[in-house]
Amino acid sequence: MDTLIIFDCDGTLVNSEHLYNSITAELLNELGYAEYTPELCLELFAGHSWSTIRHIIEARHSEPLPDDLIPRYIRIANQKMHHDFDATPNANKVVSDFHGKHKICVASNGERNNVLKSLEVTDLLQYFEDHHIFTKIQVPRPKPAPDLFEFACAQMDHSPDKAIIIEDSATGVEAAKAAGIKVLGYIGAAHDKNKQAEKLKKAGADVLIECLIHIEKHI
Repeated sequence: MDTLIIFDCDGTLVNSEHLYNSITAELLNELGYAEYTPELCLELFAGHSWSTIRHIIEARHSEPLPDDLIPRYIRIANQKMHHDFDATPNANKVVSDFHGKHKICVASNGERNNVLKSLEVTDLLQYFEDHHIFTKIQVPRPKPAPDLFEFACAQMDHSPDKAIIIEDSATGVEAAKAAGIKVLGYIGAAHDKNKQAEKLKKAGADVLIECLIHIEKHI
């Protein structure tokens, strides 16, 4: 168990990006921002925490968003996630195989309650101890800052140079590189795999993988 494997959650272990970006678009449309489609939200916000998304939107439109927007997003996501998404292909097999064989943890920019619920409904939660699931609320800055990955390594009592991060977004890849940790860019859940591959390569991914079962060969 010499390697620590750090998994992102949304878009890496859980196929949730379409759901979350559809909710984001719906909420923004209600506020009068009609240009925000699920596709545009995915393009602009993939990998970002909702606090960062809020700042991006407020900067783009030079006006504040309602105080209850993030709580509404969390509530709607919790209601819909039971039937609107699944684990990514081979996620259950890979995490099950790695459990007990390698140190594993989750490090996500998502809202903690949503992360826990998404892992639960996809049967992945059983493989991660609660204190091995790290979210942006535990650190000063979310991804693309390195804080979350550095925190995860410290809490797992593991050296960054012996860790590997699995990430599907450029934001996450940038955070991994800033933390000095090897990062595998996962494109298996992307709608446009070629476009996503270019984004992750540009962000600095050390390796691109299309299937999670290919993680093992890079450990």
